[in-house]
Amino acid sequence: MNQKGLVAKLERERKSGISPIIATLLLILIAIAAGVVVYAYVIGFVGNTTSNTGGAQSVISIDNFCASASTKCSSTLAYNIVVRNVGTTTIAIGTAQVYFSDITSGTSGTTTCPIGSAVAPGSTYTCSNTAWPSGTAPSAGDTVSVKIVNPDGGTVSQSAKAIS
Repeated sequence: MNQKGLVAKLERERKSGISPIIATLLLILIAIAAGVVVYAYVIGFVGNTTSNTGGAQSVISIDNFCASASTKCSSTLAYNIVVRNVGTTTIAIGTAQVYFSDITSGTSGTTTCPIGSAVAPGSTYTCSNTAWPSGTAPSAGDTVSVKIVNPDGGTVSQSAKAIS
């Protein structure tokens, strides 16, 4: 091969690859993307483990959930929920959030439930009212879901059919 042919071949090979600057920029972008993925994973993990303020979170269950289209639960109540502390920590005095969802009609609402005294492990407290939150009264036979969130973050959910 003569000198001109060799030079032409080297020119073609030099032009057929990517420039070292672009290759470096691509490596930097790949490293940044990998860093973002690791950061998102770590923040998600840390966020889930530190959502509590340091105290133990309560473990609760619903012993009884009565939902009525009128006021048939305990003769005058629209709903009555008995919540049991099944964990090992005492639930402090405070306010639990109560979220209702009528699965049949698609309506939902929220209210609060005062916890007037500390609830020791194994003990219960009751959330009840003579009326449903505005716009959430179920019809007889509707499936109603309730979610209770204690002041310390402990949660429980349950569904029941509304009685007439």
